[in-house]
Amino acid sequence: MKKILTITVVLTLSACAQRDVQLNTGGQSTTGQPALHSIHDSQLRLMMDRMDTLMHERFMTETQLDSERRKYAQRIADSAQKLSQTVDTIISKMPSLPLTPSEQTSFLALASKLHDQTGQLYELASRNRLEDINTRLHQINTTCISCHALFREMDN
Repeated sequence: MKKILTITVVLTLSACAQRDVQLNTGGQSTTGQPALHSIHDSQLRLMMDRMDTLMHERFMTETQLDSERRKYAQRIADSAQKLSQTVDTIISKMPSLPLTPSEQTSFLALASKLHDQTGQLYELASRNRLEDINTRLHQINTTCISCHALFREMDN
C-alpha cells in the first residue's frame, strides 16, 4: 500500500512538473517545435490590427481620414529619406568594389538614378501627393532590380 501511495505521489508530481515545463516554454510543444499558433502570432496580430483599422476607417470623418493620410505620407517621406541616405552609403562603397571602368559608370548611373528617384519620392510624400507615390515606388523598384541583376553577385 505504501509503495502504491509513493508511486502515485511521484507520478502526480512528475505530471505537475511536466505541465509547468510546457507552460514555461513560450509556445513550444513537447516535441520541441513551436505551437502552430505561436508561429503565426505576429502575423495574426498584424492582420487583426489591420482589420481593426479598416473597421474604424468606415466611421472616420473626412478630417480624421485626411490626418491619417498625412501621417502615412510622412512615414513614406521618412522612409524615402532613409533610402536616399542608404544610396549615399552605397555610392561611397563603390571605389572598394572590383568593378571595371565600364561597370563603375553603370553602377554610378544606377545609383544616381535611385538617389534622384528617392528624392522625388520624398518630395511627393512631403507634399502629400499620395496619388503619384505608387508610380514613383514602381520606378524605384525597377531601378533596384536592374542594379541587383548587374551587381548583386559581387556581394557574395
